[in-house]
Amino acid sequence: MNFPNEQNRKYFTDNTSEYLEKSFQKVGLDKVYFEKLLEWLSKSPKWNTLRVNKNLANNSKDSVNDIQNFLDKSFDNLNNKLLKEGVYFPIPKCKVLSNFLDECIVYEYSKSKSMQDNIKFKSDIKCIIDVKCAQAVFRGADIFIPGIISLSLSAKSQDLICIYADLEGKCLKGSDANLYFKKSVDSLQFIGTGWLLYDRDQIFKNSEQKLGIGIRLKELVDGSYTPPFHYLNQTKYFPQNLPSIICARVLDPKPGQLILDMCAAPGGKTTHLAEIIGNKGQIIAFDKISSKILKMNELCKKLNTKCVECFVTDATKIDYSVYMAESFDRILVDAPCSALGQRPLIFNNIDVNQLKSYVNYQRMILENAVKLLKPGGFMVYSTCTITLEENEEQVSWLLSKHKKLKLVDQTPFNFAASSGFQCEGLDESQSRLLQRFCPSFKSEDDLNDIYYDTNGFFISKFLKEY
Repeated sequence: MNFPNEQNRKYFTDNTSEYLEKSFQKVGLDKVYFEKLLEWLSKSPKWNTLRVNKNLANNSKDSVNDIQNFLDKSFDNLNNKLLKEGVYFPIPKCKVLSNFLDECIVYEYSKSKSMQDNIKFKSDIKCIIDVKCAQAVFRGADIFIPGIISLSLSAKSQDLICIYADLEGKCLKGSDANLYFKKSVDSLQFIGTGWLLYDRDQIFKNSEQKLGIGIRLKELVDGSYTPPFHYLNQTKYFPQNLPSIICARVLDPKPGQLILDMCAAPGGKTTHLAEIIGNKGQIIAFDKISSKILKMNELCKKLNTKCVECFVTDATKIDYSVYMAESFDRILVDAPCSALGQRPLIFNNIDVNQLKSYVNYQRMILENAVKLLKPGGFMVYSTCTITLEENEEQVSWLLSKHKKLKLVDQTPFNFAASSGFQCEGLDESQSRLLQRFCPSFKSEDDLNDIYYDTNGFFISKFLKEY
């Protein structure tokens, strides 16, 4: 069954779509590829990935048992609640991803065996949430109160409600969701259903804004469900996408080294680097926003990460009287980017000028990274986007500008869905050293494989020669 706004669905503005499509044409990828890419991006990965904090967890087997017990209990509670409706969610089985990445535990989303396609028409109680909130819901989150924009006027605690995402961002906070639905149904995307935990007035008319969970998710539009990660032990198990876990491994830090994470917030890769070296070494972490650094300090404390020092620093403006040139053994530049690899893509209103602006900003950071890296040291440049301009073309620019930089092999590499694209300035052998997490679409089997079915991501690794 097609919902009203699923015909001719748009993911970007017309100008942005045209710009991206032409960009991929530069490397011989046609409109069919671009349409397949958009379809892939619009779907959530089928897998959840958790990184085990090896400083606190005893071993992989115990971690798998812990998480499996959590899944068993969560799904038993949900299925008991849905028994009267004849809805049942099979309990997924979790596993360690591989011997090499034994800190990564994965499990599939569960799908109901009795999904009712017309479920959204069974309730007149509606809720409208923002797009970022909707993306989090598809990745296993309940709906927190700040993400709720609008509710039906009659909405009461414990109501089963239909949840929609506001694609254009025009719905007013506290408005009547039913009225907005009638006027603007084509700008809404159905997300799923859930149980409202508060009366409407408690959410919108309270003098003190509530910050907790406002809606417990019941079922997503495709009939899938995963228990929210925030019910897990957050010190032992850290929700993190597979490419991000691989990224820290590719940098390959060693105990005793001086390591720099130039764009560190929210801290997932930083704390992973610390775990890899067993807290034996020194990691300097930068972010230019002080509130993010405060949260990173809290995260490091919670995860028992002792070798990280976090500083409020703009990576485009390094004080070389404090940080000496050519002093770091390893540098990670997980750069601010357009983030077009985030899945599911519901709607992104980024314009072409915004897209183009990231390139120069990234280059300012990379210039400082090259200057700070020791001869013989390694640098990883990564993004969570799909654009050539922020990925392969940045690599080409770096190699042409800094002759001492050399692309090198990455380990692990065979987990990536494809090597990089061959653009101007990059020959075939160089592009094969790049990891682009995105299916080639040559085989349908690829789309169901954990190593392919990830967020869109890009990783490159450089050696600074003497």
